[in-house]
Amino acid sequence: MTMWLRNLVDNGEQFSLNLYNRLRLPGFLAIVFLSFWESIYCLLHRIVPSEYNSEERINKYIREHRLALEQSEKDTSNARIAIVTGANGGIGFETAKALGRAGFTTILACRSSKRAQQAQHQLKEITGHDGYVPMELDLASFRSIDQFALEMKRLYKTVNVLVCNAGVAFMHYDTTFDGLESQFGTNYVGHYLLVQKLMPLLQATLAEHGTNARVIVASSIAAGMVREIEYKRITDVWRFSRFGNYATSKLALVMFSNRMARTLAGSGVNVNAFHPGLVATALYRHVSALPGVDALRHWLWLDQATGATTAIFMALAPKLNNITGCYFAREQQTAMPPIANDFAAQDNLQEFTDKLIAANIHPPNLLDSIN
Repeated sequence: MTMWLRNLVDNGEQFSLNLYNRLRLPGFLAIVFLSFWESIYCLLHRIVPSEYNSEERINKYIREHRLALEQSEKDTSNARIAIVTGANGGIGFETAKALGRAGFTTILACRSSKRAQQAQHQLKEITGHDGYVPMELDLASFRSIDQFALEMKRLYKTVNVLVCNAGVAFMHYDTTFDGLESQFGTNYVGHYLLVQKLMPLLQATLAEHGTNARVIVASSIAAGMVREIEYKRITDVWRFSRFGNYATSKLALVMFSNRMARTLAGSGVNVNAFHPGLVATALYRHVSALPGVDALRHWLWLDQATGATTAIFMALAPKLNNITGCYFAREQQTAMPPIANDFAAQDNLQEFTDKLIAANIHPPNLLDSIN
């Protein structure tokens, strides 16, 4: 993919977002504008000769990572650990595959242990590597997140890379086990809690390995489709919107990423967010389409490996070791929704999230009686 194509789409999206925000245009126009530019990118990506394909780009990042590791004078004798949530399919599967090939012991954190084990067998068969570890993690359950974090602390001293990839999209109204609206609860709150629980392992990485830990948060261009976090949309079923709540969860992830980067500055933990692009994955299985639209979508949109290249770049590129608080798309840094950089809005979101979690934690005896 040539640089001019990346810049064309980035500039087009930023112009559209600025127009949308300045003129206070209706939300559906943001969807139209951004979908247009993403579709243009997908189309031209197929037509315009690329510098190299996704497989070659991923191999390049793996080579650069391994070379930097070999040249480093820091202690690299200890095993390096990576976690990928939602690693059983789509972008998560491709990201986990690359991290395993790069030498990480890669935790396949999936909603069910069966899916995690299936992914492990597939990855071992494809790559020949044994360093894939299946573990159960349901981001829609506080209890599952607690158990996962406890198991990680029992097994490992550090976490070098945490890729917050898993998510759900465009569902009808539903709730997590703990009573939160599903998209906000799974995509954002689940990862928010996971990062908090794993923070001791992330912060131990610099002393143990001599490099910063990396937290990589999968957001979406959809984050720009809402101007701010509408808290009543999250807590009031009558204000629920499939697209609005999804976009809200993705904006929350960018704001969370930026706040974590701000508060963790100098601690040895870098936090960045990214937009993978329009990728033909199972994420859109809840979106009904006219006959033929699904086939067109799978032809036009990016394949899973191409969608994963930005996350892989962020996890492996040596030049990003000291980069934090940024937003990436198409393997380069790009601008984010203006509200995402508002410190007061970030702090308000954290306060709201902490109260939401506290109000929805079930006593252990209740959980035991249900299970």
